[in-house]
Amino acid sequence: MTRLGQAAAPRAFLQAVQERSGQNLEACLQCGKCSGSCPICTDKVGGPRRLVAAILYGLKEQALQDPTWWYCVSCGTCMTRCPVEINMYRVATALCELAEAAGVKPVESDIHLFEELFLKSVERFSRAREVQVVMNFNVRTWRPFKDLAQGLTLMRKGALSLAEMVPGGPGDQRAGRIFARVRQVSKEK
Repeated sequence: MTRLGQAAAPRAFLQAVQERSGQNLEACLQCGKCSGSCPICTDKVGGPRRLVAAILYGLKEQALQDPTWWYCVSCGTCMTRCPVEINMYRVATALCELAEAAGVKPVESDIHLFEELFLKSVERFSRAREVQVVMNFNVRTWRPFKDLAQGLTLMRKGALSLAEMVPGGPGDQRAGRIFARVRQVSKEK
């Protein structure tokens, strides 16, 4: 199903996304199974179906500013339900690269800080210590009490461990070695 006319710019954008992602978006049926099962899909975050439609119709600016690909949690549900097996995580990654090259700012201004804190937690503890990540993020973004009410509720219900809030603790060195190897390979390129 061809949605684009012969205009060169919209077709070039579609081709760039398809080449970077390795996904054939022109095969999309627009059935909605992806968005119907997407855990981040809301009124604000339209989901994979709307994002693919924007790409197919050549709406480059709309696609690059769509929050769907910023919030994608790479759960794979959309691809599992997709009758043509489009991997939206790969499309989201391609859009991220294209947006960075075009100078499009992230939907969330501090998203890279959160990613950095998350990865540092995984590197040190071989898993994300969510409470520490959120606390560090809130302090670094000058909102130290932002999630205090939710934290207290989780503590009352026993869903939050006080031990996880304590900084430090032993780390698992295996993840640190993996991160060190990735940094070394990146430098060699």
